Amino acid sequence: MRSVLFALALPAATAHGATTYPPPRNAIDSNEQPWGGNVPKPVPFEPWCPYPSQTAAHSDPGRNLTGSNGQACFWFSNGCAIGCDECDGNTRGPIPKFQCLPGQDRSNCTLRPVPGYKPKFGPKAPICSNPLPATVCKGGSVGGQRTVNTAAECNASDDFFYYSPWRRPGSAPVIDSCGIAGGRLPGQGPGGFGAGYKNTTNAKLGDRGSKLDPIASQATWTAGSTVDVAWTLQANHGGGYSYRLCPLESELTEECFKQTPLPFVGNQSWFRWGGAGGKTTYFNRTTVSEGTSPPGSMWAMNPIPRAWRNADGTWGRGSNHMQTGEGFQPFCKEEPGHTCTNMWGPYNLEIFDKVALPADLKPGRYVLGWRWDCEESNQIWQSCSDVTIVVA
Repeated sequence: MRSVLFALALPAATAHGATTYPPPRNAIDSNEQPWGGNVPKPVPFEPWCPYPSQTAAHSDPGRNLTGSNGQACFWFSNGCAIGCDECDGNTRGPIPKFQCLPGQDRSNCTLRPVPGYKPKFGPKAPICSNPLPATVCKGGSVGGQRTVNTAAECNASDDFFYYSPWRRPGSAPVIDSCGIAGGRLPGQGPGGFGAGYKNTTNAKLGDRGSKLDPIASQATWTAGSTVDVAWTLQANHGGGYSYRLCPLESELTEECFKQTPLPFVGNQSWFRWGGAGGKTTYFNRTTVSEGTSPPGSMWAMNPIPRAWRNADGTWGRGSNHMQTGEGFQPFCKEEPGHTCTNMWGPYNLEIFDKVALPADLKPGRYVLGWRWDCEESNQIWQSCSDVTIVVA
């Protein structure tokens, strides 16, 4: 096992996430050091993608964290927006600032954008020559589809994230359908904001996830059945996600994945803390199927708020509302060690869904593609997992 030494500086925040079940081929560094050892405490931002496992080798049973996903949460497409023909690999997206109305208590206040402040990469960047209108426009903390700055009127001057990928799910371009190591190709700029990848003997910055060698099948599923899938957050930028299938022998492109989007089953998804056997809590999932690409495909809203209020209306501890504006209320009852809010993680939490497999799938090897279209950044996270489909 080759040891790899890294500088673990904390950059400005950006989104990071990856599937945990089925395990993705993007976890190509899982057996390398430092990921093959214990997860440090506190967890550094780079290059870790921790998630919970009861078998994790760690002395803290309350976390049960493992590094076996390697750098899976650093495979993504950076600088992507609806209406663009391609991703520039560099533009993170608007970073606005908010303040309380004059005279109000900061712990329980109404927000407004800081007057005269011009967001970096903004105010609605990048806007391409033929911008598409957003389709995800319903805000509000209850029953809304948006995840950040939910109080802004759709397409108003303070609707900073109007062209972000989540605002028209599946429509923004990607660099690669299984992600790019570090989110950008060589020559696309410095990236920044988490657009990095620590080169190992397995992969290097700029490598395409679709070109990674297939790995052993991580799940065997029956055509026409309902199956469980899961993902986890390392850093939270709202938005929502979808699962799709592409035959292994096909080129792993958006065109292929969009031919077989997998619908979510029922109205509920669930949180699980601490890995297999850990605490679970079900919640009513928010889905979007209008204005999506391909038409009618189902997308689920990221259920972890980055900005939220407590039951008494005060801002939650750790809420990032001064950067993202209003958010939405948590989908679980907050308890120590079992939280469903945060800008970072929560690392011991997985988000589970049930999806339906088409009954007419031919038996064979497939790739499960997970795509997370962010709202608070112009970024799209991707994981690809190898699975086998059989017929009953």
